[in-house]
Amino acid sequence: MVPDYKRLYLDAAVYLGLIKGEAGRLDIARGLLRGGQDKRFVVVASTLLYAEVCGHGEVRGAVDQTAVDQKVSAFFEHGFIQWVDVDLVVARDARRVSRAHRLRGADAIHLASAIRASCDALMTWDNDFPIGRTIEGVDVCEPFLFGQATLDDELRAPEEA
Repeated sequence: MVPDYKRLYLDAAVYLGLIKGEAGRLDIARGLLRGGQDKRFVVVASTLLYAEVCGHGEVRGAVDQTAVDQKVSAFFEHGFIQWVDVDLVVARDARRVSRAHRLRGADAIHLASAIRASCDALMTWDNDFPIGRTIEGVDVCEPFLFGQATLDDELRAPEEA
């Protein structure tokens, strides 16, 4: 049975898959973010994610840095993403999940943020996460499209999205 998630934490790998146009990931990333924009579910992210994506080498190294910065900022500040501030409580929770699940700092912050926001799932293509496990109510899984597609989704060609 395919789950019907209501609150999703999308790791930086999902946004970077979209920005970099990665084959096999682009359509999934677009579909998930479109689902959030269309309010089919809530997309959650920590404030660390904003910095992580903006600081990624391929984003920083873009030929037209100003245009890329404006595009990424406009996207993240669009309003459909529910932000979790990385505060001392999240940092302490990250320390705990880091130890329990052998996660590095940023990954632990993402998982702790997903737990704090009561997300149903954390989706990532980063194999350092415990993919396939449920941790404190959060399914950690690779990104996939789920739920009922709309007619608009069915009619839109992948390259138009």
